[in-house]
Amino acid sequence: MKRFVQMALVLCLTLFAVQAGASPYSDKVTLPEGAVITNVNRLAVGAPLYVQVEETAPSIEILTQVISDASRITHANIVTYDTVANGIQTDKGIDLKTLPRRDAAKIFKENVAAYADAYIILTVANNSRTTFFFDVYRSGSNELLYTYEVRANKSDGNTVATFSSLSEQFYKNWQRSVEAQNKVK
Repeated sequence: MKRFVQMALVLCLTLFAVQAGASPYSDKVTLPEGAVITNVNRLAVGAPLYVQVEETAPSIEILTQVISDASRITHANIVTYDTVANGIQTDKGIDLKTLPRRDAAKIFKENVAAYADAYIILTVANNSRTTFFFDVYRSGSNELLYTYEVRANKSDGNTVATFSSLSEQFYKNWQRSVEAQNKVK
């Protein structure tokens, strides 16, 4: 019986050590002074600032889709990049997907207010550890409302699964921040 208790204790300690070692992503939320995010009903996803550095990493098109798909875990109303791009093409006759990145970003920012209250721009730094910087701006004024930085673990590769998990972290923290600001009111 004593041997059984010792084995159970070792097993419990091992499981605890494994869980402690598998820490979540490191992250940081910044809410600029005076920024109000509780009145954002629709969030549009903008084209990410991203360069594919590995062949196994997702393309920019796949990353844009991953950001939109990850929104399924939140209560926020998300407007995809394709929806905004198609709307701009229908309304203005401008195809964002054929324009150079900077021109497309400028036209997106000028027109996104017709589709959403705010928009998300993701910047990806994929050096030794992939880091996502999500910036949320007010549509029309382009006022910075919210920033979220999340860094992948060293063992995570530049894969769709990692990028999806990092994007889900953003939506979880966005939801928490909105709820926290609602409680303060």
